[in-house]
Amino acid sequence: MILFHPAAPAGTVTFGAVLLLAACGPPAEPAALRAPPKLSDEEELPGGAGGELPPDENVFFADTGVLDVSIELSDAAIEQLAGSPDEYVAGAMIFGGERFEPIGVRLKGSSTYQWLDGKPAWKLKFDEFETGARVQGLERLTLDSNYWDGAVMAETLAYRMWRLSGNPAPRTGYANVTLNGEAYGLYTIVEAMDDGFIDHNWPKSEGALYEMCRSCDFNLDCAQYPLQESGDNFDEFGLARACADAATGQEDTMRSAFDWERLTRFMALERVLNHADSYSYNRNNYYVYHDPLTGQLTLTPWGADSTYSYTYPPDEDRRCEPGYFDNLAADPGAYVASWCMGNAACWADVKAEMLVVSDLMVATDLQGFILATHDRLAESVAADPRWPWGVDTWEAKVDCFHQWVVNRPALVEAFVESR
Repeated sequence: MILFHPAAPAGTVTFGAVLLLAACGPPAEPAALRAPPKLSDEEELPGGAGGELPPDENVFFADTGVLDVSIELSDAAIEQLAGSPDEYVAGAMIFGGERFEPIGVRLKGSSTYQWLDGKPAWKLKFDEFETGARVQGLERLTLDSNYWDGAVMAETLAYRMWRLSGNPAPRTGYANVTLNGEAYGLYTIVEAMDDGFIDHNWPKSEGALYEMCRSCDFNLDCAQYPLQESGDNFDEFGLARACADAATGQEDTMRSAFDWERLTRFMALERVLNHADSYSYNRNNYYVYHDPLTGQLTLTPWGADSTYSYTYPPDEDRRCEPGYFDNLAADPGAYVASWCMGNAACWADVKAEMLVVSDLMVATDLQGFILATHDRLAESVAADPRWPWGVDTWEAKVDCFHQWVVNRPALVEAFVESR
């Protein structure tokens, strides 16, 4: 139910006078690893349909359709953003026939960072200026520009495989985005790593989720890093105890420090899906959840635009390479992943999980999902005025992704047998 401020124009949602949109019910338990779920059978959710939307966060994370999202910023807000692009400024979002304001809007990215004259990536924080404000039950959203992803589907495919494997990872969707009425093209919607993500993946515990800094690792005191806590349950002592167990390098303490099954599956997924800019291979792009009920840590992926058949940049000269970072052929540099390769029991578990993930790629028809995602995005890619790589490169990269997925199971099996 939505209550409108009496002084606001029709169709405007002012958060100070909103009865917050109800969140979804409790999420389903993670899928069993060896019994992968069916592909999503959510109905298509066309963007710009108008009319009041159901209070359901899943509207942003459907497997079909491309939504329409409009952002509005005043000249003063844009001037603020120019001075501090990583700080939230007040803006508005128009979605599904409703106007939500004030919301927090900022730019994001390091190598992908661009200003408004390019194709910037965005972070939207709905409760930045009104405590407790939500849009479709969500606190925040990320809109990724896919600047280095020539196929515009690396994050979608990677996080989907993580979730189907039973490990926590962000949900995704797609949107055509405008800023002050000007088309900015196709974006990947990525679920924010916040309290909602915690509630969705760990409904029975109220732990803390930490964004680990670049080059952070577990052989030092984790709590001493400049961590960014993503929820409301910061627990530096619990995190420090778990990291101290991990830092010993002893198998029994390592098993007590981590959710072992999810840890070995996480490292298997990084290898099989070729997450190059990841924890194991670059000590980057990962979050850590500390569960107060078990005292254990769980790693979750982020920044997965460098997965699968990855080339940098996705230009005309390197249209269809297998990816010149291949985790199958590279030994990891991160502490836990390196320790695991040297521990017979851990390495055996990772190799077993690699075969399970490889089988899951086939069982869930990842090839078919790539082709369906191509058809889903084709019109939006062709109409995108700001994506620099062009339709021909996109078509070629989608073909590369498809062929890469066709070839990967045999390569994984050969690697496991040889190692």
